[in-house]
Amino acid sequence: MKTYVVGHQNPDTDSICAAVTYANLRKELGEEVEAIRSGKINAETEFVLDKFEVEAPKLVKKLKGDEKVVLVDHNEMSQAISGLDMNQIVGIVDHHRLGGIETDGPIFFKNETVGSTCTIITKLYKENGVEVSDQMAGLLLSAILSDTVIFRSPTCTDVDKEIAKELAKRLDLDIEKYGIELFKAGSVISTLSPREIIENDYKEYEFAGDLIGVGQIEIMSLSEIDEVKEDLLEAIEEIVEEKGYKFLVLMVTDIIAEGSLLLFNNEANSDISQAFSVDVKETEVYLDAVLSRKKQVVPVLSDYLA
Repeated sequence: MKTYVVGHQNPDTDSICAAVTYANLRKELGEEVEAIRSGKINAETEFVLDKFEVEAPKLVKKLKGDEKVVLVDHNEMSQAISGLDMNQIVGIVDHHRLGGIETDGPIFFKNETVGSTCTIITKLYKENGVEVSDQMAGLLLSAILSDTVIFRSPTCTDVDKEIAKELAKRLDLDIEKYGIELFKAGSVISTLSPREIIENDYKEYEFAGDLIGVGQIEIMSLSEIDEVKEDLLEAIEEIVEEKGYKFLVLMVTDIIAEGSLLLFNNEANSDISQAFSVDVKETEVYLDAVLSRKKQVVPVLSDYLA
């Protein structure tokens, strides 16, 4: 039976590239594996796939219930493909916190404290003695630069840097120059609706019985959102009401200034202020040197809500 490799429901570049490159690795090892996706491909990822001439994974909105599945770039059921049963999971490759998945039997599980799932997958190619093609190298490098914000994120490790530099050298690419090109291609401000901007790179979490949403966009300057800020806040309020969230936070990350503006619904004012120990301005607050949802925002919210 074919095994699917799939990232989370709102896939970013690391999620899509991890699915494609890990499925390729398993195929090279003689297994019947297919990369799929459970959500829309964003502009940045589309740029990467086009640049390295790789076909996008097939869209599967809901599993039938009898497939074997390997999860990449996530391990929480709230972020997983619709229709997934825990007993279908035969493997996980991830770099996030553990989110409560339980299986009947042992599975392949690889989780490391690095900045990108594709860093782990590059290591798996080496461990299995499988050569990385130029196409796969391009996807792996792009995902690492995307998830580590060109090495600026606190989640970035020396391992990420070392592997990215090896891949860039192979492809004859300048890391900083290509990284900026990558993020410019991923700009969503002028191409998506306010709701689509919020949900472009978005994850849902449950902490102590409370549901929250945390989205993130990365831009070159905060001035890019001046004209759409009020529309974004209106969309945040709509999503909170629709999904019954305690609150929703959108991280607007300025990768040049290396900080993030948090936008959130009105009712979250006190929660955000207390969680981050900051004075907030109605429905926003700027956090200097905060770039990582995984390491600098979600753990703070988790500790506060718990």
